[in-house]
Amino acid sequence: MRLEMTKSGGGRRGFPGLLSTALLSVIVLLVSTIGYACFLVDESGGGDTTIGTILPVSGDLSTLGPGMQKSVDLAFDLVNEAGGVNGGDISAIHRDSGTSEQAGTDAASGLVNVDGVNIVLGAVSSGVTIAIAESVTIPSGVLHISPASSSNAITALADDDMVFRTRVNDAVKSQVLAELAVAAGYQRVSTTYVNNAYGASLNESFIEAFEGMGGTVTAAVSHELGQASYLSEIRDSAEDSPEVLLTIAYPDSGQILLREAAEGEYYDDFMFVDVTRSQTMFDAIGGNYFEGDFGVSPGAPDSPGVQAFRQLYSERTDGDPSASLITEAFDAAAVLALAIEKAGSDDPVAVRDALRSVANPPGEVVGPGDIARALELVRDGEDINYVGASGDVDFDEFGNVVSSMRVWYVENNTIVDSDIYALPGDQIDLSSIR
Repeated sequence: MRLEMTKSGGGRRGFPGLLSTALLSVIVLLVSTIGYACFLVDESGGGDTTIGTILPVSGDLSTLGPGMQKSVDLAFDLVNEAGGVNGGDISAIHRDSGTSEQAGTDAASGLVNVDGVNIVLGAVSSGVTIAIAESVTIPSGVLHISPASSSNAITALADDDMVFRTRVNDAVKSQVLAELAVAAGYQRVSTTYVNNAYGASLNESFIEAFEGMGGTVTAAVSHELGQASYLSEIRDSAEDSPEVLLTIAYPDSGQILLREAAEGEYYDDFMFVDVTRSQTMFDAIGGNYFEGDFGVSPGAPDSPGVQAFRQLYSERTDGDPSASLITEAFDAAAVLALAIEKAGSDDPVAVRDALRSVANPPGEVVGPGDIARALELVRDGEDINYVGASGDVDFDEFGNVVSSMRVWYVENNTIVDSDIYALPGDQIDLSSIR
């Protein structure tokens, strides 16, 4: 017997229609219930959190990115072993900046618009960080923290307090560089600087600081990335008989530039900055041309936090625990995780508002070895003060941090960290390492 389906009717002929209506009602009820349940889960936590990183694994700063990615992953592993954030795991999606403004903004756009992240950690180059901020993160309302970029121009961004950094800025770095030049006995310095936001900012700040101390900058010559030779720039910088060349250069370009300057005997003495603190670069140049030459990099005296990070990084990664920028990357990831836990979500404005409360005084001091304790305190509503692998991570009104600079030098073509730390205004005594 065939049952006819009608839009209306009773008895046996109307039964399928009634069944369809009933099933539809049940489905609607189930969908509504599931949706409501999902809404409750989202509001009360329990979901996983993803942040995006934009770090260089190609281009002129490619030696820095892999170690920084390991640091971020290490921080999040420690957080997840302590229960995660808001009941779920936290992890990173890593994208390559390519040490390029275009590649960096493309990576940021993918993270925000495709991967849907609310928080971006990167980049290293100040020019890339500024391009990402202006083109992607600020217009999108995404929280942005750089573990490396130091240009003073970042402070001036119209960012609604959404751009932070765990790397000391050029105003601090340049002052200590000038103090180091004076301590080394130099009165006439020339500079060559990478022609981007980072190089221009540090060069300008150094000139102001050094000349304010009575020194003379005989020449300031910019250079571009990726050139086959820098002899023209070197000759221009050496014209007026400077005593030393301050090299504000990235490792790949710096390798070519420094080799030509040393082999051509244009200079006997050199000074270095944080991004030229690259053992890979000195190994590639060889020749031991830089014996006794000095540089500065952000660094903190040994502390329980510094020691804990070095031990954790050594035991749990295959990376070099003394590599540049890995401490700042770890600290950026750690304070983000703690702020996300305090905010109760990864909403970028809520996390921004929680950052200073987990990183700045007052509160119980916690560090890289205390991640579980830090999370416990946050969950209990207690105040914490995160003191990191790179030192204090106290954000000022502009999202900047102030930390000490460490003097390093070259001995037998090997980078050696001294026990000399300085802040702006400190006098540097090099007698212990000369």
